[in-house]
Amino acid sequence: MRTPCRALRARLLPLPFPVLVAAIAVVLALSMPQAAAAEALAGSYNHYFGNLHSHTSYSDGVLTPSDAFRHARHAAGMDFHAVTDHGYYMQEATNLHHWFLAHEEADQFYEPGRFVTLVGYEWTFTDGHMNGFDTPRAASRDTQRNLTAFFEFLEEHDGIGVFNHPDYDIQPNWNDFEYRGLGDRQVSLIEVGSGPYRHNVRNERAYRRALDRGWHVGAVSSQDNHRADWGTAAPTRTGLIASELTREAVLSAMRGMRTYATEDSNVRVLFSSGDSVMGDEIVIAPDAVMSGKFLEFQVYVADPDGADRLELVEIVSNGGEVVWQSAPERPQAGEAGKAGEEVGAYEAVVSLTPRSSYNWYYLRAVQVDGDVIVTSPIWVTTGSGIAVCDFACVDTVVRSGVTARVRAEIVNRNEQAMYGVTAVLYEAAPPCRRAVSSQRVDLAGWSGTDIWFDWNPAAPGETGLELELLMPEREAPLIFPGAPLLVRRADITRVLIDEGHNNRYTGYMDGFLALLAASDYSPRISEEPISLDALADTDILVVNLPEIGFALTPTSFEQGELEAISAFVQRGGSLLLAGWSIGPDGSRTGEQFNALLELMQAAVRFADDELQVDGSSSICAYWGPSEVGNRPVFASEACPLSIEDRGATVEVFARAADGRVFAAGQSIGGGRVACLGAPVYSSLDLKRDLYGNSDFTLALMAWLGKGVWTAN
Repeated sequence: MRTPCRALRARLLPLPFPVLVAAIAVVLALSMPQAAAAEALAGSYNHYFGNLHSHTSYSDGVLTPSDAFRHARHAAGMDFHAVTDHGYYMQEATNLHHWFLAHEEADQFYEPGRFVTLVGYEWTFTDGHMNGFDTPRAASRDTQRNLTAFFEFLEEHDGIGVFNHPDYDIQPNWNDFEYRGLGDRQVSLIEVGSGPYRHNVRNERAYRRALDRGWHVGAVSSQDNHRADWGTAAPTRTGLIASELTREAVLSAMRGMRTYATEDSNVRVLFSSGDSVMGDEIVIAPDAVMSGKFLEFQVYVADPDGADRLELVEIVSNGGEVVWQSAPERPQAGEAGKAGEEVGAYEAVVSLTPRSSYNWYYLRAVQVDGDVIVTSPIWVTTGSGIAVCDFACVDTVVRSGVTARVRAEIVNRNEQAMYGVTAVLYEAAPPCRRAVSSQRVDLAGWSGTDIWFDWNPAAPGETGLELELLMPEREAPLIFPGAPLLVRRADITRVLIDEGHNNRYTGYMDGFLALLAASDYSPRISEEPISLDALADTDILVVNLPEIGFALTPTSFEQGELEAISAFVQRGGSLLLAGWSIGPDGSRTGEQFNALLELMQAAVRFADDELQVDGSSSICAYWGPSEVGNRPVFASEACPLSIEDRGATVEVFARAADGRVFAAGQSIGGGRVACLGAPVYSSLDLKRDLYGNSDFTLALMAWLGKGVWTAN
């Protein structure tokens, strides 16, 4: 139905300067007559709500499509509903008739102007599941046996494809949304919200990834019902805008991506720019990029339920960057409307300057009850069909004077290949912009091409990278900026983490790497054998206890490796050894760590025992400047340390509640050695926000860097 509204004022949140400029433009715009543009444009569309993913007993659900349509229409009160049973069921000899029965039942419940029924299918494959619509028969994994075959099937029948439940934890997401032009022509939608579970499963991260990689897909939210709760499992809906409620209009809105994913069942949203609405692409002149010219975007959000007020409204762009943000003012006491009574709409006109030759923007709104609404994007491009994603320096830490590697994927969304493209990498540190490197590259049609550069940063400080593409027969270059970078000094502490010996937390060092990188260290992972040559550019070596047994890497250290580590410490390097609780099956033992410590004539040893609290496998140790100010540090599994009387000075960094030593260190030769009962810096243990693992780790690293143990 059409939506009357009145404007609410906007209150700004504290924002970075570029976002603040855009937000100020909104405030100015709201005082001008064009602020009514959002309301006027919204009034020319009808908003409809439904579900595009559900199952019945015709595959692995319950009851029949008739039951699903009846429930969705009357119990859920939706405007449209789709039954999408698994395609491979529809091609089994005993079930072929179900495809035709489903369409007959859909026709029986189809009421133009009141309720639209759709029949699609779900195609399931190891790379990810997809829904298909508007084809004369269902696709099946038994006949369309790979992703290319499915895309060809959609193209043959001009069908509509949907990326289903793109959850990074349960499927590979179509090879991380590898760009395929054939698919991009037919796949129109992605489930930003999915599932009839206790709460909506939010897939916004995958949505942004698909957009960054060049896919033109719009946002929907579906329930994937397998029980008799079609539309009532959750208030999540796909919202769409159309001129009328007919099957043709709904399919047209799906193709055109005039959709949004909403966790609220009836919120009306419109994101537009001039006459273009969500799902559209706006083509600008190449010289408009980076020139300061701006586009105006209209924001409209309205909910007929008085309690469903807005908490936050954002515009999100490339890489997930929030380029504009506003918090609508709360109503005064006594202003709240009654349920079912629309108390107003939020409107804004936002001025944004395109920063690239390929830009996407979508609207994200959050209501006071936590419900999230995400629209399809509006693309702003130079019409070249070229997008750049994954443009970044791959080095965890960038240091001045040290060569770093830069990668970009150039996506050619044109059917024709482009030959002889010149790619130029620039370092852009205002007010200077210098060319770093260039190379020629050929871009295959409808696909992505990786390109690599070597970059030697000129000086420490904040900087940025830009990729400029010079296209044959095109006068103006295409410009793609990268994310801001911080270049560190060349002499910051270099940390090497051994992962070549089936170490305890192999693959779980991301949190540690990020912590070090943010704290003026230069960390890297190595899977190579340890030698003095391998340690030549290392200040601190981190070794986690290996697990003995089957592995693709060695599970113990060669004698030469132990001798190399000992010599590294004697010459002034620092060593961090992290243990693990000793298992009853003998797969974990401190024998080799102790052999290394004996070789260095250290006084600290790893004990073949466990530190436990209340019989659990976890331990809470304590560190701090005093008995009163001690702070907890958490380890999921740990062993205690013992200290031998060798006349050496050993610093005890942390103890368990029963007094047993958890962490200790000793100066040996020109270097230092610290021993831990467990890697408290693993990604697993760093998630415990109530503990001081991060602070403890940084204090320990500072000591290994020849600082003083402060225990603050």
